[in-house]
Amino acid sequence: MASAGEVPGESPRARVTAVAPIWHTVVFVVVLVGVSALQSEPRFTANAAQVPSRIPIYLFTICYEFFLLGYVWLLGLRRYKTSLRELIGGRWERWADFWRDIGVAFVFWLVVLVVVASLSYLLRFKGSESAKFLTPQTMPEMAVWVFLAASAGFCEELLFRGYLQRQFLAMTQSNAAAVALQAIVFGVGHLYQGGKAVIVISAYGALFGGLAVMRKSLRPGMLQHATQDGVYGIAEHLLTKYKYLQMLKL
Repeated sequence: MASAGEVPGESPRARVTAVAPIWHTVVFVVVLVGVSALQSEPRFTANAAQVPSRIPIYLFTICYEFFLLGYVWLLGLRRYKTSLRELIGGRWERWADFWRDIGVAFVFWLVVLVVVASLSYLLRFKGSESAKFLTPQTMPEMAVWVFLAASAGFCEELLFRGYLQRQFLAMTQSNAAAVALQAIVFGVGHLYQGGKAVIVISAYGALFGGLAVMRKSLRPGMLQHATQDGVYGIAEHLLTKYKYLQMLKL
């Protein structure tokens, strides 16, 4: 006899297991929210806007992201015998697999642009203004920014859509709940950009979470995330430097 919630004739869905202890996830979230709260202090953003070079900020952010990734791998995945490759999912066995993910990432980019632009318009939120103190201003800063974008694409997708979403899925056994919970934590992690940014970036994170569920892989999200962050920084630099391009911001 089928138990409650099961469809007769169908085998029950296998229960998703965690890849780290619960305390491990609690510590991860507390550290993330705590650092985000410190960064949201007005003194932090004011000081960051006045530094002669943003390169130390970029390097600190890269180190911080890899520190979190190291924490997740060393004290979580490794103890539970889960590899990073398993968490990333998907495989590029042929060039066709790679180009397929490139295509998915491109289409997803269009979806992200429409959703984020629409939500930003409704909230009257200007993302470029909220993150202006981080925008690269010089060629050396732009070069390091590209590395920062690549780091964000790899680390953040692994941390949020890989590790955290898997943990929330193990806790709730619901993809919808797991996507929503990791997206909220992701949004709060950007508290330094303001309250409206948390809403917009949470929606942004939910889109990535949904993509990961549909593709069963983080690869397209990593490609899109890294590319979007990289293009954003370079575009903002050019729009600021060359006044005749300002009309493109209107």
